[in-house]
Amino acid sequence: MELITSGTKFYLNGQHLYGLKSTPDMGGTRERKQVTNLLDTAHRYIGGLYKYDDLTFGFYYNSETANPNISAGQVASAYKVARAIECSGASVTQKLEFPDGTYFTWTGQISTKIKSMNPDGIMEFSIISIPDTKLIHSHDIA
Repeated sequence: MELITSGTKFYLNGQHLYGLKSTPDMGGTRERKQVTNLLDTAHRYIGGLYKYDDLTFGFYYNSETANPNISAGQVASAYKVARAIECSGASVTQKLEFPDGTYFTWTGQISTKIKSMNPDGIMEFSIISIPDTKLIHSHDIA
């Protein structure tokens, strides 16, 4: 049965960040390396290292009183937590968990970006992850 995305969670350094609104494509592509030799009559290739695009996660920039169903600490902390990690320059554990319990984990540095605004718009920010390890999918773990 198909799943809806409701319930998808993003964790940064073990802390669930509230306000996730969009995720990037997850997974990487392997670089294609040519191994054609002088006896070949067609180009030959092997898979090289994995390459990941920037992993950009979209969040709503929430105020501490924005959602009465969530504690003020959870609402206000997402940007503050991410910004503090960015300023530290630390490589931290990250996890994207799907509603069925499967997930991706990796480590890397992050940067934050407050998105452009329009009159009467919703404030948003992005966390851009720069992986320094392979993205591991929970299906890959035995």
